[in-house]
Amino acid sequence: MRPLLAAIALIIAAALLPSRVAQAQGSPPMPIVRVSIDPQRVVVGQQATLHVTVLAPNYMTSPPEVPSFQLRNAVTRQLQSVNTNDNQNGVPYAGVSLEFAIYPMEAGNFAVSDQKVHVKYAAEPPATREVDLALPGVSFEAFVPDAASGLEPFVAASHLVAEQSIKRSSDQLRAGDAVTRTITINAEGTPAMLLPARRFAEVNGLRLYPAQPAIRDKTEGRTGLLTATRVDAATYMLEQPGDYVLPAIDVGWWNIGSGKVETIHLDAVPLKVAANPAAGSTASIDRAAPDWTWSGIIDAIADHWLSALLTAVVIAGLAWAAPALVRRVAGAYRRHRQAYLQSEAFAFRRFRRAARRHDARGAYFLLLDWLAHVGEAASSRSLDAFRAAASDAALDREIDAVENELFAGRQDQSRWSPRRLLHHVGVARGRLRPREQSREASRLPRHLNPTGVAIAPAHAGRKPAR
Repeated sequence: MRPLLAAIALIIAAALLPSRVAQAQGSPPMPIVRVSIDPQRVVVGQQATLHVTVLAPNYMTSPPEVPSFQLRNAVTRQLQSVNTNDNQNGVPYAGVSLEFAIYPMEAGNFAVSDQKVHVKYAAEPPATREVDLALPGVSFEAFVPDAASGLEPFVAASHLVAEQSIKRSSDQLRAGDAVTRTITINAEGTPAMLLPARRFAEVNGLRLYPAQPAIRDKTEGRTGLLTATRVDAATYMLEQPGDYVLPAIDVGWWNIGSGKVETIHLDAVPLKVAANPAAGSTASIDRAAPDWTWSGIIDAIADHWLSALLTAVVIAGLAWAAPALVRRVAGAYRRHRQAYLQSEAFAFRRFRRAARRHDARGAYFLLLDWLAHVGEAASSRSLDAFRAAASDAALDREIDAVENELFAGRQDQSRWSPRRLLHHVGVARGRLRPREQSREASRLPRHLNPTGVAIAPAHAGRKPAR
């Protein structure tokens, strides 16, 4: 009986074996994707490295299409990619290994999930095949060290240096001069956009004109070391004589190497401003100072002819109009006059008057003041953005010549021309601010006066550095 059962089992096995072999031979090898991240726990602002390896049977006919792995509240940049190969069950595989640096901006858990990679490979050469592969999910945690809980904003680096420079428009400061304060931060091991922004203090008697920050990242080719630079600057217009102090600035940061909080102290800047005996400088920046030249009178009539007409009507009507009517007309005139004094047209008129008097200092800062009246956000006063929007090389040369005369003390062959400056600024004004469009459409481009730098959500009430 047993020999009979054994014979039956052999017959069944022999019948099933060919089908299993055929099934195994009918399942072609598929591409492989591997994902990992290290370290699993990282300090806020420091690098977590995402490793992605994509392999395909035989070879790939084109590079795989990999996502950029942009995460919320994190900065991602691609590092190196290298070719690789493997062997799976006797089948040769070829592919590529990629690395991505992820810098978290705040504490919390970060997950890389729901991502796909598109692979095109030679399944049976020369025939090709395309497939989308789901990437395995990985995650890591970012944290702020307890010893650095008092840092606001928090910034971490392996090395950080901060320095300041002061540029005066003249050695002996007087009312109407300008002082530019520049703060430069250089750091290693963190992106530039995570470096802390500087908030320049307002000082009574000085008018503050902050400039747009400049950020730059540099990666060493051999070592892969990331070096970041951030430059913040602001110009103080000295409006009144007196003794002033630009407050000291402290830059706190977390030293990754020593595991300690370090602070860089930038000294306060004392300023002694003398009175300016030249009345023209004061008059050039006085908002309400009258200009009783023929040019000034013609400009005044051309700029607010409606006010002149209302004035004439009021004077003519005084002989017969009732007191109530006189009061209404006078009130309307005052309202119109006040609105005009706050308008873009009046600010431009003041700039034009200063330029025609060959007053470089007045023209420069009244140009900045005019920019503050253009567009929605009047706080940035960005001359660089205006130059970029105007895209006029001749305008750039005139502004550079004014800045050289004011801040570099140079008056060479590139001396500025009031006529050319007014012409090119006027052309840019007319092109960027069409008069017949609606109020919303008539504003200069929004980037000319940006509303400010967004600040990422804070961890436990702290604002992370950007």
